[in-house]
Amino acid sequence: MEKPKNGGIENLRMAVLDMIQSEGLALGDKLPTEKAMAERFQVSRPTLREALKLLERDAVIEAQQGKGRFIAAGAALSIARPITKFESVSDMVRSHGYNAQTTVLGFSTLPADEEIAVALSLETGSPVLRVERLRHAKGEPLVYSVDWIPQKLFGNGVHGEADWAGSIVDLLADIDKRPVASTATVKSVMLPDMVVRMHNLETFGSALLIEEICYSADGSRVIFAQDYHRGSAFSFSFVRK
Repeated sequence: MEKPKNGGIENLRMAVLDMIQSEGLALGDKLPTEKAMAERFQVSRPTLREALKLLERDAVIEAQQGKGRFIAAGAALSIARPITKFESVSDMVRSHGYNAQTTVLGFSTLPADEEIAVALSLETGSPVLRVERLRHAKGEPLVYSVDWIPQKLFGNGVHGEADWAGSIVDLLADIDKRPVASTATVKSVMLPDMVVRMHNLETFGSALLIEEICYSADGSRVIFAQDYHRGSAFSFSFVRK
């Protein structure tokens, strides 16, 4: 049984993609029946259909009346980890095959400067949480991250005692502010010299910096993320439609 972790249609969609990849299904191949996939993923058939509709929308699969569902041309693009897909950094790192650990390098509450205030649609000087983290595997650094979060989202909650080494997406989900979409800019950079010196990241090399503004379902800006992906460890695809 391969029940998707944490449930949810998006996780089920990813589980079907993983199945397509692991079984080597190619363009024109037929998917297992609804009954077989529902049993495999331990979900109801209506729930499965919702996930399959997302894959049909993205041209990953196509439904042929009376025949079933078949792999379509978009499957290769989706399995290539398009950079246009919203997912947490932790999920992205796992998708590249790394069993990574997260170290919290710093946590503080600061007044938002102009850049952060604009990104999060706040007044300059508004209090924001700054979470600095490093994902690493087998002693090698993979992603250096700085996340900025409006303090007001937590109200009087004890945010300083949260598990910031875990998923920020899940922490925000706990207060009904789960990120569901984002806008991002991408550029090739080197880590800032001060970061390299402070955290002994001389071996990190060139990085792909993804600066991302994440939105919750109600349109609120909940994270401004600055993620430096080690260039030698990751690759992404860009899909033009």
